[in-house]
Amino acid sequence: MKANDSPARRWTVMVIVSVVMMIGYVFWDIVSPLSTMLKAPVGEGGMGWTAAEYGFYAGSYSIFNIFLLMLFFGGVILDKCGIRFTGILATGMMLGGAMVNWYALSYIDPTTCVEMPVFGLIPSPPKAQVLVSALGFGLFGVGCDITGITVSKVITKWFTGHELASAMGLQVALARLGTALAISLSPVIALSFGLSALLLVGVFLLLFGFLMFFGYTFMDRQIEQHEKEQKPTQKVPFSRLLRNKGYWLIALLCVLFYTSIRPFLKFATDVLISKYGIDPVTAGWIVSLLPYGTIILTPLFGSIYDRFGRGATLMLAGCSLVLCSHVLLALPMVNSTWVATLTMILLGVAFSLVPSAMWPSVPKLVPIEQLGTAYSIIYFIQNIGLMLAPMYIGNLIDQHVAADGRADMTAPMSVFALFALASVAVAALLLYVDRRDDYGLEKSNIKSEKGK
Repeated sequence: MKANDSPARRWTVMVIVSVVMMIGYVFWDIVSPLSTMLKAPVGEGGMGWTAAEYGFYAGSYSIFNIFLLMLFFGGVILDKCGIRFTGILATGMMLGGAMVNWYALSYIDPTTCVEMPVFGLIPSPPKAQVLVSALGFGLFGVGCDITGITVSKVITKWFTGHELASAMGLQVALARLGTALAISLSPVIALSFGLSALLLVGVFLLLFGFLMFFGYTFMDRQIEQHEKEQKPTQKVPFSRLLRNKGYWLIALLCVLFYTSIRPFLKFATDVLISKYGIDPVTAGWIVSLLPYGTIILTPLFGSIYDRFGRGATLMLAGCSLVLCSHVLLALPMVNSTWVATLTMILLGVAFSLVPSAMWPSVPKLVPIEQLGTAYSIIYFIQNIGLMLAPMYIGNLIDQHVAADGRADMTAPMSVFALFALASVAVAALLLYVDRRDDYGLEKSNIKSEKGK
């Protein structure tokens, strides 16, 4: 009996690695609803950051992944050195980066500036607190994304031939729960105990996640032992991956889709406060409708993909919903609070549709021996958007601040709508290419796996 033939074992694995990833998402978005607090004057208890500085901080998550190719190297390390080594390394980097982030926002004077070039990304001279916070968040970003591709490979190993999309859907759902908890609870904790205490909670959660993954490594030995007993698989040339049109379309769709949503979440509370006049705590709760909705819907759509297929169609539908939502938020004449709530619900549905189909589609296109590298390339391309978009949007918001201090969000939301429009075009092309080349994205996962 294979180690992954036991439902109890494979679902236990799914819960362990998914909780680790959920904790990572908690820290990723732990400051997202507090941008107003960060931008408040120092005399009023804030940090005195500008929108551009906050955008630089949010985008710093991806700096090392892109410019030092850390994410690509992480995928290669995963394929060469294995899940256990890579997972411990990645979760340790998450913890270390979070500690640097906590130290910067807790102990560095927000008024202290340093002399160094920042190439116009933020006001010069830059604040030391902003730079060190960005350093910590960048280290955390390396660990978080490498943990993400490691978790994807873990689930693929344990669920191939079984409920692959359902398992990945549940993993994504728990990740969204982490985002929802961060967005909805961070303002409450920060207002009650301070920003430093909030970040310290995040550090201890990441320590718990590190210990959980260490515990999983003992289960990983079971399935690895079984793989060693099997006949060695034939090596697949890397050029085959580079020639796969479907794979590159998914990579492009990933960066466009996530750039239209994840950076938006960093500014969503600002959008609701500036455009609709909602208080920060209420705005945080409304924005949290987006990730909370995905907790139920993502596993549901994953189950549909497992049983009925239609993966490319699900991705196209999700991208279309994002486009409709951002257009509504961009229109200046649409300023009712119920519209803001509706758009968050629609974005939540979209945030379930696309990931539930996109991530389980990659193993259909790539052999498991190259899966770590394949996921790392997708994450690398995705990180380009996740780095540049917040920086650009932060500067754009600063350029549209009125005399009363309220920002006009029409231009920023129009940019997000353009990203969504491009993702719709790529999703439609992916559906066409799948029908032409028969990648199997429209076929049931369980049926296609059993038929191998």
